[in-house]
Amino acid sequence: YRAAVTGGAAVNVLRSVYRDHVALLAAHDVAATVEDEPVLPFPEVGRRLSDLADAALTAALAVAVATVYPNDPMPGRLGVVAMGKCGARELNYISDVDVIFVSDPADAKTARVAGEMMRIGSMAFFEVDAALRPEGKSGELVRTLDSHAAYYKRWAKTWEFQALLKARPMTGDLALAEEYHSTLYPMVWAAAERDDFVHDVQAMRRRVEENVP
Repeated sequence: YRAAVTGGAAVNVLRSVYRDHVALLAAHDVAATVEDEPVLPFPEVGRRLSDLADAALTAALAVAVATVYPNDPMPGRLGVVAMGKCGARELNYISDVDVIFVSDPADAKTARVAGEMMRIGSMAFFEVDAALRPEGKSGELVRTLDSHAAYYKRWAKTWEFQALLKARPMTGDLALAEEYHSTLYPMVWAAAERDDFVHDVQAMRRRVEENVP
């Protein structure tokens, strides 16, 4: 999709519409405390906020495509994968949204579309963070599926496989995002065969115990 409006005007519209939807959900969420209304279960609130984040970033991506390709269709493919709380559909009202990009090709203009989507989303909705990608913030913003797979096969740490447990195709080229998921998700279970797996899991447990009150 390509939006009809770009720039500050698009951000203002997106921000206004998003806040209207969040306010409506919040009203349903607290209604039972002041009126004889059914209680909205906590997990359902997380699912609805995650669905709203999906829709919001779909709109942000449409604006990004129009910004980078104002006159022509985008020639490449860009899939967006939700991670973390959003990926697990456990989002809360103040969460940032973690994403990973998979593209074909992984060129400079496709990376610019991804960067614009993050910038627009962060201005209009919530912080959009791609730090869970291979090599973290120092890594390339967009990678091909083959590049993602090669990284996880050779370089990924145990916690990165655990993070994949919450990966969920979100928006953009959903066929490509689904292919990312079907290719990488099985690696989560193979990670237990790595020589350092038990040591890594024990170290992560100690870190949690030391930092959680």
